[in-house]
Amino acid sequence: MEFQKQEYEKARLNAIRARMAEMEMEYRTREVIDGALYLLQKPLNVMTALSNNLQRGNCSKSASGCPPMGCALDEALDSGREAARTLRLSLPDEKDFLHAPVNINEAIRDCLIVSADRIDASGIEVDWHASSSLPMIFSDDIVIRVLLRIILDNAINAINEHGANSREVSVISRVGADHTVEVCIHDSGPGIARSARAKIFEPFYTAWKSRPHHAGMGLAIARQIVSDLHGDIDIRESVTGGSIVCINLPAC
Repeated sequence: MEFQKQEYEKARLNAIRARMAEMEMEYRTREVIDGALYLLQKPLNVMTALSNNLQRGNCSKSASGCPPMGCALDEALDSGREAARTLRLSLPDEKDFLHAPVNINEAIRDCLIVSADRIDASGIEVDWHASSSLPMIFSDDIVIRVLLRIILDNAINAINEHGANSREVSVISRVGADHTVEVCIHDSGPGIARSARAKIFEPFYTAWKSRPHHAGMGLAIARQIVSDLHGDIDIRESVTGGSIVCINLPAC
């Protein structure tokens, strides 16, 4: 009987791991495309303004009197708008997630198990303080695990940065203000500068010095998930160093 329980738990975690990877890839694809569209729109707006300021009237690309700069702007605008249209068509279809009451402590436990290999490889000690009287939250069970996994991965990345104070992660799950469920993950990394805190949740922004090619999508995805769940996410000060990322989600 004990062997069967172990095999069932192993199969359950493998299924969760696969579903989390699939869902996170969908989130990353959507965030990358949305971010690219946002960045693309800026130069398109500038070129549109320049084009309008040239006051070319009815000048077309084929007109002999059309200023070369005006024709070049027209061609660039056409290419840019076509690229934006293609990107929008590439966006994954939004799925209707099945929301139900979720036990946040069970979700945290699963994420710690799924991330155990990376935690052990990094030599990190995890200290988890879980309130036993937490209310449930209303979410898709895999979505909430993706969210927690992203924040946990972020903490591991921080500890692997130069200047980390120690190799510890503290996880606290408790009842927050206004009948919310609060999860705070405190890493012992070098911390986040105040000047970077306004940018840390933006797509493509990364503060990792040891991972310069990191896409910088994790916290942008986390913010989107929290927003979809009508919650809040913020970075808090730590008197002992490192960073504290706190998530507040409405309870059922």
